[in-house]
Amino acid sequence: MSNRKFITQTALWTARISGTSVLAFVLFMIGAHIFGVQPPSDNEPLTTTELLSVICGIGMLIGLAIALFREGLGGLISTLGIIGFFIVRSDLIANPGLEGWFVIPGLLYLIYWYLHSGKSDKKQYTTQLKNNHNGNDK
Repeated sequence: MSNRKFITQTALWTARISGTSVLAFVLFMIGAHIFGVQPPSDNEPLTTTELLSVICGIGMLIGLAIALFREGLGGLISTLGIIGFFIVRSDLIANPGLEGWFVIPGLLYLIYWYLHSGKSDKKQYTTQLKNNHNGNDK
């Protein structure tokens, strides 16, 4: 197995495992919030910042779900969702806590997509063709 293929497969499986873990964790927390026993609240409407944070979080979750089937698109949506979250909640940038780990799967999916897309493979293939045409079989 070539070094590039090993790195590509490692990025993919690390992204899948970490992305699925993040997805399962967040869905578990949402389910616990919905079905859990909690004291009655005052039912105040969400502020604009809270609403935008929820929308960006949902975008990240949708991106991670899509990335299981379409790595590039899902990684992009997930990464943009978490970047949007940190733009809306700029107070968390200095001390991101658990949310800081949520950006890793999206970035790994993008790395995998870039390595797997073949942009640099085309250049390598063209070089091999030229070498084979000139009689330099390497």
